[in-house]
Amino acid sequence: MAQIPQETLQRIREATDIVEVISEHVQLRKTGRNFVGLCPFHGEKTPSFNVNPELQIYKCFGCNAGGDVFKFVQQIDRVSFTEAVAHLAQRTGIALPSADQQPVDELSDQLYRACDLAMKYYHHLLRQPQGKETLSYLQNRGISEETIDRFGLGCAPAEWDAFFKVASRRQFDPAVLERAGLVSARKEGKGYYDRFRERLIFPITNLSARTIAFGARTLKGDQQPKYLNSPETPVYHKSSTLYGLHQAREAIRQQECALVVEGYMDYLALAQHGIKHTVASAGTALTEEHCRLLARFARRVVLVFDGDEAGSAASLRGLEVVLATGLEAYVVSLPGGHDPDTFVQAEGPEALLALVGTAGSALDFHLGQLARQHDLRTLEGKARAAEAVQSLLARCRDTVRRDLLLREASQRLGIDEKAFRQQLQQTLRRQAPRAPQAPQEQIPANQAAKNLRNPERTFLGLLLQYPRFIGPTAQVVRPEVFADLRAQHLARLLFNEYHQARELDLSDLMRRAGDSELVQLISTCAMVGLDEAQVEQEWEGHVQYLQREALTRQIEQVQLELHKAVAARDETRQQDLQREHERLRKERQALLPPSSSP
Repeated sequence: MAQIPQETLQRIREATDIVEVISEHVQLRKTGRNFVGLCPFHGEKTPSFNVNPELQIYKCFGCNAGGDVFKFVQQIDRVSFTEAVAHLAQRTGIALPSADQQPVDELSDQLYRACDLAMKYYHHLLRQPQGKETLSYLQNRGISEETIDRFGLGCAPAEWDAFFKVASRRQFDPAVLERAGLVSARKEGKGYYDRFRERLIFPITNLSARTIAFGARTLKGDQQPKYLNSPETPVYHKSSTLYGLHQAREAIRQQECALVVEGYMDYLALAQHGIKHTVASAGTALTEEHCRLLARFARRVVLVFDGDEAGSAASLRGLEVVLATGLEAYVVSLPGGHDPDTFVQAEGPEALLALVGTAGSALDFHLGQLARQHDLRTLEGKARAAEAVQSLLARCRDTVRRDLLLREASQRLGIDEKAFRQQLQQTLRRQAPRAPQAPQEQIPANQAAKNLRNPERTFLGLLLQYPRFIGPTAQVVRPEVFADLRAQHLARLLFNEYHQARELDLSDLMRRAGDSELVQLISTCAMVGLDEAQVEQEWEGHVQYLQREALTRQIEQVQLELHKAVAARDETRQQDLQREHERLRKERQALLPPSSSP
C-alpha cells in the first residue's frame, strides 16, 4: 500500500472538526473544555464518552475506547485506517494518491465498495427501459423525483446475473459480492446469480452515509417474499440499523424525539412531506439495540404503526422494547385501514403531526388495548388487565419510571397499589433468571488504566498537553521511575521522539505507539484536567513525587536483599546493602517537602 504523506494526514486532521464528525453519531453537550455524550461503542445510560476539540481526540471512560478522528471512523464504521482517511479526505475535499496506489485489503472496505457499486447500478437502471415499471410504481405512490434521488432508490432487473456481470467486469471478487449479500452461489457450484431480481430497491446506509445493505420490494403479486432484505454482513446488522437515520438524525436531535414507522414507503412518504424526524425499523421488529441507538439523539420515541390489529400488536411489542431502554414511549393510533403512508397522503403532514402531539403514553395505549379485550368493570376483567400490565412494567428497567407507571396503573384499574406492587415484585423475581441482562452502565476499564496510578496518569497528561515539559523531564527522570510498564513505554516514546517538541500531534503519537493499549493510555492521559496557571508547580511536584516513589521501590528491594543476606549470614553483603540503604534513604529524604522533614 502506498504511504499516505504525513503532511496530507495533517491537512485532513486540521480540516476536520472531530466534534462535528462524532456529533453525526452521538448527541454531545459541552461540559467545560470537553463535549460529553452516550458512548456509541457500548450501552450506557450515564454519559462517559468525552470529546476534546482542542486536542482533537475522544475517550470513553466506560469501555476505554479512545483515539483521534481517524480512529473514530475506523471503529464506528469497522474499516481500515486507509478507508477512514479516504472518507475524511473526501469529506474535506483534500486529494489523496490515486486509488490504484492504495489497494485496500480489509474485508469491510471491500464490502462498502461492492454495496456502493450496487446502489449506483440499481439507481441508474431506474430511469432506463428496464426500470420503467418500477419508476411508474413510485410515481403512482406519490414519490417525487427529488426523493428518488435523495434516497438512491433503484430497480433490480429481471435477469439472473445482470449485476454480477457488471461487478465482474470491474474486477470484484465473487466471494466478496456473496459476503455482501449481493449474489448467491449456484447449487451446482458453477457461477453466481443476483440476490435481487425484478424488484424495487431501497439502499440502506449507516450513519456515515455509506451504503451497507438493501431492502427490495416485489412489484409482482405472485412473487414471494414481498420484501427481501440483505442478510447480516460484517458491516450490516439488522438489529442495530434503522432506515433513514443518517438523514433524520439532525432533526431528531433538534426535536429530541424520533417517530418510528415500520416500512420503507412509510418512511419515504413522511420524509417527503417534511416530517424529517422519522426512521423505519425496516426488515425486523424494533430491538433494544435500535432504541439505544435512538437514545443518542432523542429522549422520546413515538411509534406510528398501521391502524389495524397487526399494527396494534407491533406497537405493544415496541413499547416494551422502548421502555426497557429508558426512553419515553408513546403511540399514535391511526384510523383503521390507514398506515403512515396512506394517512399522510390523504390527510397531510399537519394532521399526522397533530396526532403525534396528542400521542398516548405507553400505559395509555396498553390500557386502551386491554379495555377492548376485557370488561374492566368486573373483577375478572381487572385481574386479567393487571396481569397483562405486569409484563409491560417488568420490562421497564428505570425503577423510578416503573414506580410512577405502577401507581398510575393501580389508580386507573382501581386496584390496591400495595398488592399490585407485591405482585410485580414476584413477577420480577420469576423473570430475573431468564430476563436479558441490562447493558452495563460502565464497562470496567482495561487493566492498564486500572493499574496506572493517578499521579502517573496526571503527569503524563501534563506532558501530552504541555509538551514543552517533555525535554526538561527527560533530563531529570528516566522512564523507569514510572511504576506502570505501559507508562514507562509512553514516557520512553515521548523522551526519545519528542524531547524537543513545543507542540505535540497526538494523532501522530498514537500511530507511533502502535499498541492499542498504549493508544488507550494516551487518550486517557490527554483527557486529564489541569489548571494552566498551576502547571509549573504541578510539573515540579510530580517530578519530585516520581523520584521519591522510584527511590521507595529501590529501598524496598534493598531491604528484601538485606533479609536474604542476614538469613545467609553473609556479613560482607549485609554491610554493602546497609550502606546502599542509607544512601537511598538520604536521597529520598532530600526530596521530601520541608514540612515533611524530621
